[in-house]
Amino acid sequence: MTEKIKVTRDGPVEIIAFANPPKNFITNQMLKELYNELIRTRQDESVRVLVLTGGMKDSFISHYDVSELIEYSRSAPKAPILGRIMSWLMKKANNHPTLDRFLIRALALRSPAEKGIYFWARCLDILDTFPKPVIAAINGISLGGGCEIALCCDFRFMAKGKHYRIGLPEVLVGIIPGGTGTPLRLPRVVGEARALEILLTGKLYTPEEAEEMGLINCALDPDKLLPCVMELARKLARRAPIAVASAKKDVRLGSRLAFPQGRVVDMDAVGATMASEDALTGMSRYVNDLVAKYDGLELERMLRDAEELESGLLIQYQGK
Repeated sequence: MTEKIKVTRDGPVEIIAFANPPKNFITNQMLKELYNELIRTRQDESVRVLVLTGGMKDSFISHYDVSELIEYSRSAPKAPILGRIMSWLMKKANNHPTLDRFLIRALALRSPAEKGIYFWARCLDILDTFPKPVIAAINGISLGGGCEIALCCDFRFMAKGKHYRIGLPEVLVGIIPGGTGTPLRLPRVVGEARALEILLTGKLYTPEEAEEMGLINCALDPDKLLPCVMELARKLARRAPIAVASAKKDVRLGSRLAFPQGRVVDMDAVGATMASEDALTGMSRYVNDLVAKYDGLELERMLRDAEELESGLLIQYQGK
């Protein structure tokens, strides 16, 4: 049973809501619960799409509990080599569950802050490489760690509100975002110039401003936020899971490598997709049920068929 997150299901869509009254701060306990749920959901084939939202009014996630960060700062190792060691361990932990479990056990006697930092890094890494679509339904304030979690999602929708803001104000308290790569991830979303503006000024942005700069996909009226997100989630849930996972890997990993290395990732993804039963099912249905009926270049009919395919209702994919 979880205390700081609420987990619900809507068919193939899982919804994780962050709820840590009264301020909805990120804490060690919230991150441990989130980590465990992400690990479980990643392996659950019945879950096709993940939605992250706030379980409290006016808050997606306020930010990381700064008191825990102060505790960590007092004991944080200063040697640069330790940063490289931690980066190496995180990379290995993501690919080797046994090492991950060993490191978690090793942290059992450490401070809550140190445990939190480990789970924080792992949660963002898992979200960044999650093989299923992840949508952030930002229903209020989303600062610091809240913004960092949203940046790991594939889609970001935010409710409009007079006092709703999103941003990375860490520089205002003498630090930078600590989400294991956030200052590297941010320029890929908004561009280098905007990323530096966000990181160096610590400015908080309205939903409309965030949409204009590309930090979020869309700013919506509050009553339309979850219906719009769930409509997209259900549509994505009808996509071929192997194709979705392959496309995400191509973008998340392949696009960040030099072209020759990225091309290897791409070809592996293409091969995995083409060899799937879903690919044979989808292409066969398209050729036999749609293309075979065309007498020529029937553009109006092609567009109509494309809309039907896009709805996801024409073909049922099994994820094989």
